[in-house]
Amino acid sequence: MHECAPMPAGRASACACSLDGKAYVFAGREGSKYRNDLWQYDPQTDSWTNMGASPMKARVNATMAAADGKIYAGLGFAGSGVYRDSSYLQDWWEYTPATNEWRRLANYPQDNTVAASSIAINGIVYVLYGFGWGWTREVWKYSIAEDKWTKLPHNEQRAKDNGEGCGAMLNGTYYFGTGYNTYNETQWFAADLTTDSWTKCASIPGKGREISACAASQKYVYLFGGRYFGGDMTGGEIFETYMRYSPDKDQWEWCGTMPCGRAENQIAFTIDGKAYFGLGENEKKEMINTLYRIED
Repeated sequence: MHECAPMPAGRASACACSLDGKAYVFAGREGSKYRNDLWQYDPQTDSWTNMGASPMKARVNATMAAADGKIYAGLGFAGSGVYRDSSYLQDWWEYTPATNEWRRLANYPQDNTVAASSIAINGIVYVLYGFGWGWTREVWKYSIAEDKWTKLPHNEQRAKDNGEGCGAMLNGTYYFGTGYNTYNETQWFAADLTTDSWTKCASIPGKGREISACAASQKYVYLFGGRYFGGDMTGGEIFETYMRYSPDKDQWEWCGTMPCGRAENQIAFTIDGKAYFGLGENEKKEMINTLYRIED
């Protein structure tokens, strides 16, 4: 594991994706203050660049994905309490790194917008799950060419209803799982989103977890940190470990302890077959600004 240049300020509950050999980190919290800015990380120079504030409302637990030289971002949470319509953000935007310009697109059609997962495939951005007024297993697809959202039919093959899960793409398959639905989930699935075909894989070992981070390398899908929430009478446990899943063997293995210690609400992304993870917050709610790279 290699320690990269730290982000200039710690950040929790942000979202991230990679495009053309660089990573982009959007929104999140610095302490209790919500942000709407965008940062770029360049692994070639091991440096961060602040791309400035977006025209979007400051938020946490947004989602983003990249396709054809552009980034698609939005959703998330901004408010003083749950179960308020205004807290669940449905706006959806296109960002062009070449010109540093934002353009508003068609709104996301429903309000399960917190900590949704997203991935772009062949001109379509798929947005999965999320939390709002309850848990869901919904999958929506956004057509970039048509600026249009379409809900995929209900599919019992998918991971069961939950929120705050995570996933990553490896060799054309989207691996997704973990999350929370009254209790923590250990579920793990391999999905072909273009056909909405889901296959149950080996469950993650140990306790279930939520708000973990996930990224793929050339051979593995890595799962970092997160929280075990033990029901409605306890604050739970924040993990300091990370593990990896081998699709070839349908098998998990423990990798060790994260150098940042216990962490949740981190970000993770993949560049050139290498998995990166970092940021987030620890059990004391202190912001983390470190970033790490894993090479198999």
